[in-house]
Amino acid sequence: MAINNLSKTVFLAMVISAVFQVNVYSQQWSQVFSPTKYNLNNVFFIDTLSGWIGGDSGIIIHTSDNGMNWRIQNSGVTNPVYSVFFVDENTGYALSWNFDKTPPLHYGTRVLSTTNGGLNWSNYLFPDTNLFLNSICFFDEQNGCMGGTVGKIYYTTNAGQNWFRSTVDSGIASVFPVEKIKYSDRQNMYAAGGSFDIAGVIWKSTDAGRNWISTIVGPEPLNDIFIYNSSEVLCAGGDFEYGASNVYTSNSGANWRYTEFGIFGISRSIDFRTNDEGWIALGITDSFLVTTDRGIGWELRPAPDGAQIYDIDFTNTRNGWAVGNDGVILKYNFEPSGISGDEELIPGSEMLYQNYPNPFNPSTVISYSLPEKSDIKLTIYNAIGIEIKTLINGSQNAGKHEIIFNAENNPSGIYYIKLISYKTGQYNSSKMQSITKKMLLLK
Repeated sequence: MAINNLSKTVFLAMVISAVFQVNVYSQQWSQVFSPTKYNLNNVFFIDTLSGWIGGDSGIIIHTSDNGMNWRIQNSGVTNPVYSVFFVDENTGYALSWNFDKTPPLHYGTRVLSTTNGGLNWSNYLFPDTNLFLNSICFFDEQNGCMGGTVGKIYYTTNAGQNWFRSTVDSGIASVFPVEKIKYSDRQNMYAAGGSFDIAGVIWKSTDAGRNWISTIVGPEPLNDIFIYNSSEVLCAGGDFEYGASNVYTSNSGANWRYTEFGIFGISRSIDFRTNDEGWIALGITDSFLVTTDRGIGWELRPAPDGAQIYDIDFTNTRNGWAVGNDGVILKYNFEPSGISGDEELIPGSEMLYQNYPNPFNPSTVISYSLPEKSDIKLTIYNAIGIEIKTLINGSQNAGKHEIIFNAENNPSGIYYIKLISYKTGQYNSSKMQSITKKMLLLK
């Protein structure tokens, strides 16, 4: 059936309104090209350039250039990778559950390790069979901990050559699964977990993971930990019946305050971009919870394109990453006001502004700012990551710049603008930046 002009106008207005709403509330994040469609479970960066992502079917992908390129590594396993941790750019560890389908059957956890940044991974089946480990972390090259089902926690003092069973108190809470484990400092550690409809549990160690005390802190399990400082810790979790929740301590775990957000969903991951601004991923709810006042208040914001996000990692105030289902990788785009427009350039930062108009037909203006003379490349990609046009490839002076992109010969759909910049003469240095924005062509 033909659509009359009025219907087309109404439809276009609805699309523009929806795009504007998503842009206002979620434009801090933009989707970047991913080399896989497997679900991604966790992301870990050691600095602004080098990061690893683990996911289903043994997938591990790596970037060494701030996400400009992602490469699949050969993990040596075919089951999901649930935890990835790197001590430095070479030394890393990962955990994958093992389910052998042919006799002799072996169930448990495969511990993966690399000494060359993941170019080669080795693995072994953890001796404690029928134990499924969820989280691994290290304080330094030698000292690390792992936690998993039935409240079992292990520590190493020799870079994982040997793992020793930690002593966990015999209370009722001690047998619940450990979902996440983190160091506060060399001696103090926290673990979080629990079980649906029974209890949320915090474990604490004051001797580098040798001994742990467990405490029930709420009615639902906890999935992630954010450590503000030696006294303040915030953990997030929940279930689908009562929704997302968190627990907080300001006295090193002596007391915990349990709070429900009143939002449907489960808090899967939590990290803070600044001292005050924090983000929680809500998984299949395809949304974030965001605080700008250090966790006092939280608001719901949609994830771009309905992405279902399971892990978040901020490397500093300008760089952050989020990963989730169907291979989605999101990159955080720093903009001071949170809304694209004519913000003043912050010294020392590159800016790529949202194109205007957006949606557009057939032309749109792309603006960007450079804090110093830079070599830049401004490129347009289609929705599946194929480069369709290079707008600029060369050196430009500091300041704000504009260029018109004409898409007269391109079909309607989603496109991406990508700005890559380097301080002139310093290609591949720490000054390298990559920023991406999404735009919509409607004809």
